[in-house]
Amino acid sequence: MSGAEVRTSNGVTTYTPRPSTGANYTPSARPAPASNSFTPRTPSPSSPAVASVHTSHPVYSIPAPATGGRSGAENSKLTAEGSQSVLHQVNTARGGLTGVNQRSIPPGQVAVHPNGRLTVTAANGRNFDVRPNGTLASVSAHGQVAIFRGDGRLASVHTPTMDIARGPLGHRMVISERPGGGRLVSVGARNGYYEHPVAYNGHNYVQRSYLHDGHSFTRSYAQYQYHGATRSNYVPAATYAPAFYGWAYYPWENAAAYMWGWASSSWFACNSGYFDPSGAYQSGANWLTDYYLGQTLANAYDAGAQAGSCPGGGGPVSGSQTADTTSANAQAQIIDFDQAGGDEAYAPADTPITPEIKQMIAEEVKQQLAFENAAAARPNDAPMLDGLPQVMVAGHLFVVGLSLNVSSTEGQLCGLSAGDVIKLAAVPPDGDVTADLTVVSSRKADCPAGLTVVLPLDDLQEMQNNFRAQLDSGLKTLRDQQGQNGLPVAPQSAITPPPMPVDQPPAESEDVQSMLDEQRQQADQAESSVTEMAFNNQQ
Repeated sequence: MSGAEVRTSNGVTTYTPRPSTGANYTPSARPAPASNSFTPRTPSPSSPAVASVHTSHPVYSIPAPATGGRSGAENSKLTAEGSQSVLHQVNTARGGLTGVNQRSIPPGQVAVHPNGRLTVTAANGRNFDVRPNGTLASVSAHGQVAIFRGDGRLASVHTPTMDIARGPLGHRMVISERPGGGRLVSVGARNGYYEHPVAYNGHNYVQRSYLHDGHSFTRSYAQYQYHGATRSNYVPAATYAPAFYGWAYYPWENAAAYMWGWASSSWFACNSGYFDPSGAYQSGANWLTDYYLGQTLANAYDAGAQAGSCPGGGGPVSGSQTADTTSANAQAQIIDFDQAGGDEAYAPADTPITPEIKQMIAEEVKQQLAFENAAAARPNDAPMLDGLPQVMVAGHLFVVGLSLNVSSTEGQLCGLSAGDVIKLAAVPPDGDVTADLTVVSSRKADCPAGLTVVLPLDDLQEMQNNFRAQLDSGLKTLRDQQGQNGLPVAPQSAITPPPMPVDQPPAESEDVQSMLDEQRQQADQAESSVTEMAFNNQQ
């Protein structure tokens, strides 16, 4: 599958899937300033906000060479007798675990790595990566790779036709390629989209047909080159007069008290204490910041991405986890560090989005308003004027739009959920396809605040696209509601010119619902077959 990468190094397998004044002011399009001085405190094992990752002693001991230990030429590999001895010890320890970790690793050639992990090469082309404490990290065979968390739950499955990723709380994203360069992405149990390339008026676009909570809509993305790859940048539905961008950019004369009407929403109750909207707004940029964060969290909740992450919120996580595991006890297991295996990181508590963080995001909203104003004047250059190149500045904040499994710079596996905030640590060199980012705020069980993680630029582009889409929707709402519900009245010069629709490909009709239903069935089958692939036909 295009974009997929499976790496095995030193016994560790990782997988990267292949998402009031200033009415006449014209903001200048400059990169976001590097004055974002907020730095998360350095994590320490004793800190209540950052979980220490348990490192267990191996549950096995290697026989001495005289009794069948290491083979001579390759001292990481054990002899047949040594392999049998180590596997007997490991399987004895696994008998006290649960789920897939209770199943015996089949006999095979054992290699011992300096970090204590084991690679077992078994019959039928199967390769097992086992943590020092006996838990299964991954298994691969015939182009299929499954990666497991320390408690035995699936983290991801890769097949020749499909990528499946599950977050710490069990939510699922499925990606599969379609004929003609199309791609199908399902998120949770109900949402997803189908994307495919289109040519329109001499330009190349990517069009996505979305299905979200029973509603369908289409978005277009313009293509451009960045860091050696073709990337897709969100195209807004409309552009506005420079005076409107200026009204949203500059501080308002008086703070606006605004009631969002979220109090009775399940998603809001789920995120209470992590995200709390402001009581009054000094500018349109501050208002748009809460709109952006609120919509991102609400969309994730609707997709089932946070099901089970708050008491009574959203019900059980949908989708199969394998025949051996369920998500019913995921919350109880998620902070079981003794079983985590030493290569996973979890936050034991929320690190909320503070007013300081929101103000930093508001400053970036202002910069985006400047980019969009410039792009409205030069539509052919829009992707480069308001795309990823403009925000790849050290200290820039990204808000996660869809849940991801990521690795830290130290090789620890952890999850990011929608609404987590991460900060670009440094601008990646030209040609690099990944970037290092530091977690600023996150939910319980996600990557802890202060951890530095590695993300593909494709994921940052998806976060930027979500930012652009929510800002686009927020600008429309702000214009429609100006002078109402506590918002100030915009100057006539800002609202008299009507929004100008952006020329983009016409929406095409696609039966996305049936495609997503079929894909989810195939994903269920792929997940349920993991155990059979790994443990059947033992010799």
